[in-house]
Amino acid sequence: MIELVSPVGYPKVEAQAQRRSLDTPVGRRAGFIWNQYPATRHFWPRLEHALETLCKPSSVHRAYKTNTWMPLEQAKFSELADSVDYLVIGVGA
Repeated sequence: MIELVSPVGYPKVEAQAQRRSLDTPVGRRAGFIWNQYPATRHFWPRLEHALETLCKPSSVHRAYKTNTWMPLEQAKFSELADSVDYLVIGVGA
């Protein structure tokens, strides 16, 4: 899909889910969304490992995208978001 945006147009406002506050990430269900961008291939696994070591999540769910240019499909995002207490999302994911 190609979307043309006028530089003098109005920004598109999308609905957002109500945010939930999280008192602590320790012991909670964690989720990761990563676009596997080549420049982050050494960083991202280390970030996940560090967060898992620090937060000791009760479960971990991951969504690794196969492309770097499209957002995660809405259905997959919703399923993942419903199964975790917090998400760590990489830039462009």
